[in-house]
Amino acid sequence: MPRFSINVSMMLQEFGFLERFQAAADLGFAGVDIQFPYDFPADDVARAARRAGVEIVLINVPAGDLSAGGDGLACVPGREAGFARAVEEAADYAFMLGVKRVNVLSGRVPQGVAREAAMATLARNLQLAADRFAPLGVTVMVEPCNGRDVPRYLVQRTSDAAEAIDVAGRDNLAIQFDFYHRQIVEGDLIEGFRAALPRIAHVQFADTPGRREPGTGEINYRAVFAAIDASGYSGWVGAEYRPTGTTAASLGWLAAGL
Repeated sequence: MPRFSINVSMMLQEFGFLERFQAAADLGFAGVDIQFPYDFPADDVARAARRAGVEIVLINVPAGDLSAGGDGLACVPGREAGFARAVEEAADYAFMLGVKRVNVLSGRVPQGVAREAAMATLARNLQLAADRFAPLGVTVMVEPCNGRDVPRYLVQRTSDAAEAIDVAGRDNLAIQFDFYHRQIVEGDLIEGFRAALPRIAHVQFADTPGRREPGTGEINYRAVFAAIDASGYSGWVGAEYRPTGTTAASLGWLAAGL
């Protein structure tokens, strides 16, 4: 079976945030993903993870107003200074938390801005982020996200992420590959994963429709997990879904070896 981590931003909502690290350990997870840890002091987050004995696998660089329905930062011309500040904040947290992977959410293409201009802005910002994180030994990732959940999102396809990485041209850039987003936008999950594998630094998953746990939707996760095992990928595979009930009750896929 793959080496599973659990996203403590989307999951374990039945616990307070700082209690989720121990809850994750109690469920058998040795790694946790965090989307945005910035509402809590880095010292407190690091202490909670250390006490629970779990590794913080990744965090996202702050994305500005993206979660509130705005355009975000990374691909938006004119918001470069805001992105630079976000990188600095993420670098401070990555250092304190011992994180070796950070994810840059590209953001939405603003109304009236050409895709090419947004992609060029993203590439320049990725260069800045990669250069800032390189001395820390941190890999900077780009995650394709589907345009149904996030309309006008710039990086929707695996090839979009590869394009941004190629233009940016830094060795510590990689793809965060999420089977949920891939299924909605492109499908062809196993072949798409295999093709992108040399550039993948982290994997995430949820079923669709609904972004629920495996076994609730259309994705054959038994085949997906078997393909991950067969590929030789040794990185973390992050559960990032909205549990139908409690998180513990949603883990039937793990017990069943799907």
